[in-house]
Amino acid sequence: MCTIIVLRDRVPGRPLVVAANRDELLQRPSSGPTLLDPALGVVGGRDAVAGGTWMGLTPSGWFVGVTNQRIFGAPDPAKASRGQVVLETLRAGARGGAEAAHAYLRGIEASDYNPFNLLFGDAEGLWVAYGRDTLAIEAVPPGVHVLPNDTLDSPAFPKVERIHAGLRGVEPSWAPTRARLVELLGDDQPPAQLPPEPRSQLTEATRAAMHAVWVRLPAYGTCSSSLIALREGGVADYAFADGPPGTPFVDYRGLLAER
Repeated sequence: MCTIIVLRDRVPGRPLVVAANRDELLQRPSSGPTLLDPALGVVGGRDAVAGGTWMGLTPSGWFVGVTNQRIFGAPDPAKASRGQVVLETLRAGARGGAEAAHAYLRGIEASDYNPFNLLFGDAEGLWVAYGRDTLAIEAVPPGVHVLPNDTLDSPAFPKVERIHAGLRGVEPSWAPTRARLVELLGDDQPPAQLPPEPRSQLTEATRAAMHAVWVRLPAYGTCSSSLIALREGGVADYAFADGPPGTPFVDYRGLLAER
């Protein structure tokens, strides 16, 4: 998952809204939302390679999503799967809420994983955890935020300001907000000016594509999207598009009732 858009306390009746694009190698096998832990009601997509997930939630409205933290080079294949951190944070939250999730995260060794950014919480509270050599957890304040492959609302990623600009002036109700989020997830325009990245080994054309919200490259890019709206104590909306932007969203709220 490479771009997560967050709206906290902006849409009446939906205190937390999340819209996200998952960017991945197009040949990496995965499945859409499924019961990841039937006993706890944990639902999310499944990575068929490592067995974890990039984003999931529970019937009570506990949410977790991850983006990779940018590195200039290949990830270390010997390190543990970041998708397992998502899954275990979902399980911890399902068992004991925010307190249990924080306890689990403080108990892991961030250096055991390739760098990651973990967004987790519910309608009452939201946090982001940055994992590199150590783990740092920060509260996410109310408002509109974007989590790219960097810190929350990073100025180093032009798509952050592009998304913020795209959401300004939108009527604060669900239908127009949802429509604008779908539109933004399908934005494949590269920035007018690329940020300096002297350590990058990518071509300018590839870098330009990577800095769009919808990443479109021959072997890598946006392969699915999610739309989630949480209410106090539950889930108001959960839709998933199993394909690039333009693929129809399918309602998966019924899956959250299966135990």
